[in-house]
Amino acid sequence: MGHRHQSDTPFSYRVEYVPGTRRIEIFVRDNRDVVVRAPRGTPVEKIHAFVQEHADTVVRDLNPTAPPPDTDSFTAPGRAIPFSVERRPRCRTVTVEVREGGRVVVKTPPAATREEIVDVLRAHETWLLRTLAIVEKGGLRGEEHASVVAGGTTVPYVIAYRSRAVNLTLNILPDNTVRVTVPATVSKDVVRAFVESQADFIHEKIAAPGRTPARQFAFEDGETLLVLGKKATIRVIQANNGQGASLAGDTLLVPADRPVRETVSAFLRRTTWAEVNRYLPRYAGALRVAVPQIHVRSLKTCWGNCRADSRIVFNERLAMLPTDLIEYVVAHELCHIRYPHHQKTFYDALRTVLQDADERKARMKNYHPCWGKGDPL
Repeated sequence: MGHRHQSDTPFSYRVEYVPGTRRIEIFVRDNRDVVVRAPRGTPVEKIHAFVQEHADTVVRDLNPTAPPPDTDSFTAPGRAIPFSVERRPRCRTVTVEVREGGRVVVKTPPAATREEIVDVLRAHETWLLRTLAIVEKGGLRGEEHASVVAGGTTVPYVIAYRSRAVNLTLNILPDNTVRVTVPATVSKDVVRAFVESQADFIHEKIAAPGRTPARQFAFEDGETLLVLGKKATIRVIQANNGQGASLAGDTLLVPADRPVRETVSAFLRRTTWAEVNRYLPRYAGALRVAVPQIHVRSLKTCWGNCRADSRIVFNERLAMLPTDLIEYVVAHELCHIRYPHHQKTFYDALRTVLQDADERKARMKNYHPCWGKGDPL
């Protein structure tokens, strides 16, 4: 059931009272008919006020070929989302991003129309709403800092709001930082109650005998990292050898005319590639598998990953491990080509080609791609 209204807006609209709906919505149909859908029993005054609030958006929808303004808005379920338009000559498609402060920015080709822009925003509507909810709570990174008392000690923790999170999960990182991953809709009070319920567990883990807080590797001048299991200090020097970083004893030399982080990463990548290829043919033959295609990339949590198509991706930071542990990782990943799991048959096969595999596996716990866990053993 609907009624047509003529108001002081530059268009007429038709109201449809829809049983079961909980909010007022307004949209322009393909025949340029403006329709307002509202819950049954909604006062006319409230509908009219809603239409007036969104009149500018409707007028723009009725004239979609007009060039988009620098600032605009579109209506998503439950809220109007303002956005700004950046026209870029080299841009070929319409893209959307959320910047600091929850600003929605749409980058477009110069000739893009408002209709094209709104279509893209509609396609990303769910992502936008979730992302804005996260940014409004925890900033652009979606993180918020708080603290809890555990065992008489105040322990700081980080709340990480994530759009894909379903449950609350708590992790204690190697540097003893407590990180809680939560859905965007969860309130800070609920998070605090959850963390407080885990206070004893947090204290037990952090105060465990022999536990030493790790430090995160930083690829900067004067920082220390591992190269083939041995400590090396990064030093920026005034040189231009055209070859990037080079190892001189216990010092990793980086030319001053190159970015330190990227140069160190490139050095580790070259070293990892060379070390992996030392062992690849030997263990591929021992396990009776073809030498696979390999890639060396930056990975955050693992040393290697065997894909379903038998390609293997090795972490560029594999070069930080002692050579016998690099050998273990290569054999381990090749073994996954025959056994794509960690069941007994996998480890039995690994032991046949590497007799001390269990001992090397235990030593791997002393290393992490991103964290220095004290002196290497």
